[in-house]
Amino acid sequence: MKKVKMVISTAVIITVITAAYLTASPVTLTATNEYNVLNKELLASQTKAGGNMTVRRLSKRSFVYAGEGATQKQQLAFWTGFSLFRDPWVTAPSATKDRDGLGPLFNARSCIACHQAGARAGMSETGESLPTALTIRLGFNKPNMNHENNVYGGQVQPRVTKFVHGQHNNSPNSEAWLKLSYSPVNGQFSDGEVYQLQKPSYELTRLGYGELPEHIFPSPRFAPNIFGAGLLDAISDNDLLAQEDSKDINNDGISAKYNRVPNVKNGDIEIGRFGLKAKHPNLAQQVAAAFRDDIGITNSYFPMESCTKKQILCQQASELGGHKSVEIPDKLLDLVISFNGLLGVPPARSLSQPKKQQGQKLFHQLGCVQCHIPSYTTDKNYHVPALSGQTIWPYTDLALHDMGEGLADGVYEFKATGSEWRTPPLWGIGLQKTITGQQRFLHDGRARTITEAILWHGGEAKTAQEKFKQLTKDQRQALLMFLKSI
Repeated sequence: MKKVKMVISTAVIITVITAAYLTASPVTLTATNEYNVLNKELLASQTKAGGNMTVRRLSKRSFVYAGEGATQKQQLAFWTGFSLFRDPWVTAPSATKDRDGLGPLFNARSCIACHQAGARAGMSETGESLPTALTIRLGFNKPNMNHENNVYGGQVQPRVTKFVHGQHNNSPNSEAWLKLSYSPVNGQFSDGEVYQLQKPSYELTRLGYGELPEHIFPSPRFAPNIFGAGLLDAISDNDLLAQEDSKDINNDGISAKYNRVPNVKNGDIEIGRFGLKAKHPNLAQQVAAAFRDDIGITNSYFPMESCTKKQILCQQASELGGHKSVEIPDKLLDLVISFNGLLGVPPARSLSQPKKQQGQKLFHQLGCVQCHIPSYTTDKNYHVPALSGQTIWPYTDLALHDMGEGLADGVYEFKATGSEWRTPPLWGIGLQKTITGQQRFLHDGRARTITEAILWHGGEAKTAQEKFKQLTKDQRQALLMFLKSI
């Protein structure tokens, strides 16, 4: 067989690999020497999933390490930013001016409370609780509506700071608690093996400001992994837009669509790539929004508190902090953005093993790569040189896809409909339990295993899900081994 020249681009990688993978039926597929010859150079690239921003050594304790390509100066900024990411914020005014301004309404006291070890923190327990990593966004079941008359704003914030200085007699109300329950969904694979999924049910209780207005519905969002975010930010818009096919012109059943969202700094409408419905156009805005919405820390991107016009005590509390402008200045916010951007990607592991090669073939044959695009080369002109021109393997198109009724929240977010979600990256997906001691998948954390996550796929992914159910147990194991290794 003629040796394939190693020219890395999205189109080349998908064409070369898919051509090899689609030559056999999933039912009879086995690893072959021919596959080894064709892809031995690509395997070397895949191992360094984040290019030069892959971490040097795989940790068993944390994802929080800078990519190997970070300079010494960048590593200093990385670890300084991590301290601001890790340590809890306190109520203002306080002696620690660089870390006060918490609330008045908030979800967590620190970033790491939701992103344990740079991944996903613990899932909320069943029953009634004050959720942390599982945030509840509020949205409309119709497009082009706003929260002007919604007393709760765009996100439920279950925690509240207390008045401790005597300026006011009463503290604001927390917005709500969450009551979480699950019901079983039983099924079986074509070989007879049974499975059971858990379908979540969400109810907001102890509402602090009355019932939710008409047309507003809760949308659960489980805090995602954040490693590799800088590399995702560095993919060029042109490379993403080349994948867009919102009207399914090529008639393959997949309708990749990019959200169009405002850049709050300049007012431009740009393509969304961060957030579970791709609500933010860049990493910096995503980090700034999390500070304001999750911790209650105002910043130059979002200078106003999340208090609504009808939350009078919240507005009064926000005036007590003593900050002349925003609560985190740009010099500190930039450090946290740098930390997020330089957070390295874990290396892929032992992909040359025949069983994992079989799983990679199945990943292509089932059509998973139609949304989970394997690889990109980041923009050579990206403003952070360490992140530019890197060949990366995130397995995502960062586009919106209709995932079917089973995963729908019924909530619109800019151009995203009630059944559309952004394709999540898959790198490091198999390391969560090893590093954090727990694992949850999908936008709301309902799936306890990768198998469950696949089985929840519907809509545009229904065909791939049905093909997965037709695999033999040995083939399912091979696919899972591959996914756990990338």
